[in-house]
Amino acid sequence: MTNFSHLGALEVSPDTTSEYTLHQITVNGASPVLTVAPATEANKPYFNALLKRASKTARQIQAGAVNTGLIEENRLEDRELYPKHIIKGWHDVFDADGTKVNFNRGNLKEFLDALPDWLFDDLRSYCGSPANFSELVDIETSAKN
Repeated sequence: MTNFSHLGALEVSPDTTSEYTLHQITVNGASPVLTVAPATEANKPYFNALLKRASKTARQIQAGAVNTGLIEENRLEDRELYPKHIIKGWHDVFDADGTKVNFNRGNLKEFLDALPDWLFDDLRSYCGSPANFSELVDIETSAKN
């Protein structure tokens, strides 16, 4: 039997986090860095909230009601879910006056609401990719003849 157990290192665990830097923003010479959890099936609370949304949007899609409103609604819901389930911390976040902002759910919600849609969508894309939360598998073996 062939052994592929080394591929288990690619699994994303629920407590895995990654750092996402918003290079598009610079204040006081620093870019905000968010500590994020995966927005994938590995994150059960977030994924369960998505499943609730999917049952509602499935009816709209089946009825042919896919439009920009549906996309905006999904983004708005993620702006609510990310502070609860995805973003775990931050550093180098400053307000418009250059004052360092402490991490808490209220400040995080205001920060996410202030992000332009395209930048928030970049964050969503990053968090939705399991590759950003798994270790690379690099195994050296010697060939057996």
